[in-house]
Amino acid sequence: MLQTNRAATLALAVFVVLGATDGALGPLWPSMRDTFDRSDGHFGQIFVGLAGGYMLASAMSGHLTNRFGTTAVIRTGGVLAAGALWWIGTGSSWVGMLVGFLVLGLGNGLLDASINAWVAMSYDSRAMGLIHGFYGIGAAIGPVFAVAFVTNGDRWAVPFFIFGSVQVAVVLTTLTTPRGFDLPVDEDDDATASGTTDPTDAGRLLALLLFWFFLYVGVEVGAGQWSFTMLTESRGVSETAGGWFVAIYWGGLTVGRFVMAWFGDRISPEALMSQASALGILGALILAVNPAGAGGFAMPILGLAFSVMFPVVVNRTPVYLGNRNAARFVGYQFAAASLGAIVVPTLIGLLADRTSAEALGPVAVITCAAMASTWATVRTLVSRRES
Repeated sequence: MLQTNRAATLALAVFVVLGATDGALGPLWPSMRDTFDRSDGHFGQIFVGLAGGYMLASAMSGHLTNRFGTTAVIRTGGVLAAGALWWIGTGSSWVGMLVGFLVLGLGNGLLDASINAWVAMSYDSRAMGLIHGFYGIGAAIGPVFAVAFVTNGDRWAVPFFIFGSVQVAVVLTTLTTPRGFDLPVDEDDDATASGTTDPTDAGRLLALLLFWFFLYVGVEVGAGQWSFTMLTESRGVSETAGGWFVAIYWGGLTVGRFVMAWFGDRISPEALMSQASALGILGALILAVNPAGAGGFAMPILGLAFSVMFPVVVNRTPVYLGNRNAARFVGYQFAAASLGAIVVPTLIGLLADRTSAEALGPVAVITCAAMASTWATVRTLVSRRES
């Protein structure tokens, strides 16, 4: 578990803000779309900027951390995120909004990747579950918080100003944590636990993990951002109920990650991943088929399934590939994840323009099945080399 210290507390706070920002965007989108007279397909442009900046920043985070230290990277990420959120809130123009989301992606990418790498190299899977559980708290609060502003005066800009102000507080707090994140890393540690000293095998394993992250974040973000539109505009669910379905989706992530934080040492990470993969496919099928109009109740199932996946795979990266390059590899994984956040939600938006928002269902089923297959291949490779 995370030790009680200022750096750990700050890391938890950062993840609450990251989750709230992500969780609020879906419910805010219809109002933003109408303000700028855009179509659902234009949602993809936001993700091109947001995830594009995130991809670049996360890919560079490991290199920047090795040179300047984790604390400096976190400060930079917080400044970029705060400025971007305030700029987005001004709503100056559509192009200005896209620039704001690009800068927001840069800030969030530095924050997310650097803290995940720090936790992965310093703590066990229970701590990783805790840090992502706090992300889930923010993500669960975000949709309800956003709906309160769009249903009472359509004030979609206010949450961005509030989130930006919280990021300023994060930056100011780092000034009292001068070297709290800059823990020494054993540079002589190789990936010996799973026999990953062979560069060819390590390259194959890394490629599979990058593809898994691409798929996972694509479907997690796609479900979180498009389910509100699908439920309210395609299935006739009220905005309030739609907001709550999105909230309990992120709430499922929260509950699952806190359960992992407290009991994660009682089951192997690999077994936990296999069970979660099967549950994810089941949830996606219920969402797509919408039996008896109950498809919305697939959202907490998906949330629970997804809750353990990301923290488990990030935490196993140093085990499979070693600590020596773990910060860089985690950064690359987050870059692949951000590419998935561009491609999958954009694909859903394009399909929604041509058909309906129901496109989310089949995309979720196909992506969850591909994730399960990719993870099975990872385990086969690791098991063969261990034996």
